[in-house]
Amino acid sequence: MNYLEHLEKHCGTFVSGFDIPDLLEDAVQIIELEEESSKLTSISTLGLHWHALQFEDGSTVRQELLFRFIQQHAKEEFVELIWQLTDHALGTHRAFELGELYELPEGLLEQYSFSSVYVTAPFYSDESFITYEHEDQSVLVVWFVPIHPSEEQFIEEHGTERFDELLYETDYELLDMNRKKLI
Repeated sequence: MNYLEHLEKHCGTFVSGFDIPDLLEDAVQIIELEEESSKLTSISTLGLHWHALQFEDGSTVRQELLFRFIQQHAKEEFVELIWQLTDHALGTHRAFELGELYELPEGLLEQYSFSSVYVTAPFYSDESFITYEHEDQSVLVVWFVPIHPSEEQFIEEHGTERFDELLYETDYELLDMNRKKLI
C-alpha cells in the first residue's frame, strides 16, 4: 500500500490535487480527499515524507501534514495554510513536534476567530492511521487543529498535556470550524 492508498483508507476518496510549482520542485503535492458519507474534507501533503525532517533533539522523522474539516468553503484557506507549513518544513528541515503552536497568517480563517494551529496526532481516526509503515520507512501523520486565543492561553498556563486531555474528551467538534471554544 502506498501513502495515497493509506490516506484514502482513512480519509476518503482522492478528489483533486493543487498545482503549486514551488512544492512540485521538491516532489511534494497538496491533495484533497473527501469522505462521501460525512462530507468531511481532508487537505494533506503527499510526498513530504521523502524529505527527512529533524526534531530539536537531532533525531529525524518522516512526516505528512493534514487538515480535516467540514466547511467546504474554507478549503482554499486550508490549502494556503498547508502550503505555508510545508514550505516552512522544507525550508528549515525542521519537524513538527506534537504540542507546538503555529500562529495563523493574517487573513486565514479570520471568520472563525482562530489564532493559531495546534500540532497533534489524528486521534479521531483508527490507530493504524497515525503512522504509515512501508518497507523500512515510518511516516508520522501530523494533524493541525485550529485553536482559539483562549485555548492558546490555556496551553501556555497549563501545558500541552492538559490541553490534549481536553481534545481527547471532545467528539468530532474539532472538525467543525464553527465549534465552541473548549476553554
